[in-house]
Amino acid sequence: MEDNRLLEARIKIDAVDREMIRLFEERFEAVKDVIAWKIDHGIAIFDGGREEEIRRKNGERIDPALYPYYIAWFDEMLKQSKLFQEQIVRERKDMSE
Repeated sequence: MEDNRLLEARIKIDAVDREMIRLFEERFEAVKDVIAWKIDHGIAIFDGGREEEIRRKNGERIDPALYPYYIAWFDEMLKQSKLFQEQIVRERKDMSE
């Protein structure tokens, strides 16, 4: 019985991971739209106010016991998002030169 529980948990984790990958890609597609708009309007990549707004809003939605882990994950995702945006800015700049 215990082996089935472990297997079922791993199957569930795999399914969640697949969905997280899909959502990650979807989020980064939206990030492309955001950075394109920022470039067109001369706006900086970093928006600390927006990051804090998202932290607060999502922090209210998550189980408080998971909050510190969520914030660590969220901060890393934002870091990667900014790196991705910087790459897009560089590529656009190189194309215009």
